Amino acid sequence: MKRHTIQTYITNLLTAFFLISAPLSFANSATDTIKVADKVFPQHEVFDAVIEAIHHSTVSSRISSEVVEVNYDVNDIVPKGAVIIKFRDEEYQARVAQMQASLLADDAQIKETLARQKEASSENKRIKNLHKRKLTSQAALDSANANLSAANAKVLAVKAQRKAHKAQLSEAIVQLSYTEIVAPYTGVVTERFIELGEMASPGQALITGVSLEQLRAIVKVPQYLLATIQSSNSPVLNLPDGRKISGTKVTIVPQANIYNHSFKVRVDLPVGTENLYPGLFTKLHFTTGEEHIRAIPQSAIVQRSEVSGIYIQSKEKVISFRQIRLGRHLSNDQREVLAGLSVGEHVLLNPLKAAQQLKLNNSGTQL
Repeated sequence: MKRHTIQTYITNLLTAFFLISAPLSFANSATDTIKVADKVFPQHEVFDAVIEAIHHSTVSSRISSEVVEVNYDVNDIVPKGAVIIKFRDEEYQARVAQMQASLLADDAQIKETLARQKEASSENKRIKNLHKRKLTSQAALDSANANLSAANAKVLAVKAQRKAHKAQLSEAIVQLSYTEIVAPYTGVVTERFIELGEMASPGQALITGVSLEQLRAIVKVPQYLLATIQSSNSPVLNLPDGRKISGTKVTIVPQANIYNHSFKVRVDLPVGTENLYPGLFTKLHFTTGEEHIRAIPQSAIVQRSEVSGIYIQSKEKVISFRQIRLGRHLSNDQREVLAGLSVGEHVLLNPLKAAQQLKLNNSGTQL
């Protein structure tokens, strides 16, 4: 009996020593708590989005001619104004030269007709003066008037001819410009449909390209959420690599799909966004207001297999483990709690040391 009393005394002494010395090193951190409350967070509507290029085009031929140059291929970066494809242009160059020569001839002819007009005008004035003084016949006056009218008509005809030749020259220059396919914007070639030496025909597709500098996200919004989206703040695009990109402009196409009654919404992205390509699947978040959410720090949550739980400290400073049901990941490393936690309860912030404290308390209770 005496021996049992001594052993009990020694055991209690060691337990007290352990409770005094060992837990004191983490007592403060083990008992740090946070009071559960419903916090205000931005309310979001999330949609699946697809990236689309604002500038996406397929260039076609406007003339029938042979391809003599192909300067870019698939995946090549093409600067704005660069010549992508060149056609044989000798025929069009000759047409331009012919019209330029016609204009030079018209200029010379205009000078000649103007001189004849001036001569006919002077002769007409002289004959009129003579006729007033009864020094010439009426026939001579009529002939002078006819000559002046003919000279005036000749000037008008030559000027009209020059105007027509000038229009033909402009047309020839335009036709000549069609022999070079010029990039309308800086972009990347995605497809090429013609080879060197082939004969192109009007309307034939030649090459396709997209601009990676100006992109937008496309989403389909249900009809019942349209008013909410129209009043939302700047949307945020969440990329697979973790980046968040704010949209610059929201455009709602004012026509619903007749099959699912959804609206197409386009969100322009900042110019020059890197590592973003058309066809990429992403998530687009619209901030539509505020909501009250019961949330706790993610670091206070314990994951045991498929069970999520936390350590609770009661008013009597008793620590216990409780299973909870979790919801969304929130900002500032917060996590939504859907069930298992009430407002006003105290959650221990250091689950590891809280577990050690609970185990130690249980051991002391058994002793």
